[in-house]
Amino acid sequence: MEGICKLCLKQEKLRHSHILPEFMYQNIYDNDPKRFYTLDIDIAEIEKSKSRIQQKGIREFLLCDQCEGLISKYEDYAAETIYAKRLGNKAYIADSSVTPDFQYFIYDYAGFSYQDFKIFLMSILWRLIISDSFYTPEISPAVTERLRVAILTQDPLEFDEFGCLVQVILYKEGKIAGKFILQPYVTGIKSDIINVLIDGFMFSFYLNSKIINAEQKDVFVKPDGTMKIIGRVIFNDHGLMKQVMAMNNFYLGSTKS
Repeated sequence: MEGICKLCLKQEKLRHSHILPEFMYQNIYDNDPKRFYTLDIDIAEIEKSKSRIQQKGIREFLLCDQCEGLISKYEDYAAETIYAKRLGNKAYIADSSVTPDFQYFIYDYAGFSYQDFKIFLMSILWRLIISDSFYTPEISPAVTERLRVAILTQDPLEFDEFGCLVQVILYKEGKIAGKFILQPYVTGIKSDIINVLIDGFMFSFYLNSKIINAEQKDVFVKPDGTMKIIGRVIFNDHGLMKQVMAMNNFYLGSTKS
């Protein structure tokens, strides 16, 4: 279909673009037939929650061919790096540690391409904000425009602008809370944080990350290619746990009926 590309703002033929990259669904699809379930959870009134069967990753008519190709380059890098889709990446775990209660696992990574990974992260945040398929709160147009221009010009910005904390969410050590996607939700005190859980990976995007303290910023990917990824047992986060339990209860109830 013809329309205005959301990234370059030109009138072009639009692609049916993924909001989240296809590789992020690789562990979510059923094997036969290839499909997955989307769940919109109403925690207050669980009976109002809805599920739908999807045949492919969630898509909308967003981007022209050229802009689709631009973003795909950064998606390919992320697929190699944190999803081990291929073996060409150079990111590696330089050090790791665990808290005494075995509730938090800290992985110190090195070898990231700052530009490639940061632009990938910003592209996820931008697509979540502009999409109709995912709910996000009202975001300032200035924020959305800042992200759009940065992605279009392939500018990763400073490391503490739109910083992202990446976490692996665990039921217990070695057991990832995967196989589903939760709708984005907002947390934060000083900085609004948009969180989205995708097949066990929690991406927490700080909209005002310049105002948070240096210790909090230490987890973001940095120009020297270092980054911390945190493994966290889900039972420490009561808000997230409540959403996951509501999702599980709804899913189990719908499969029994």
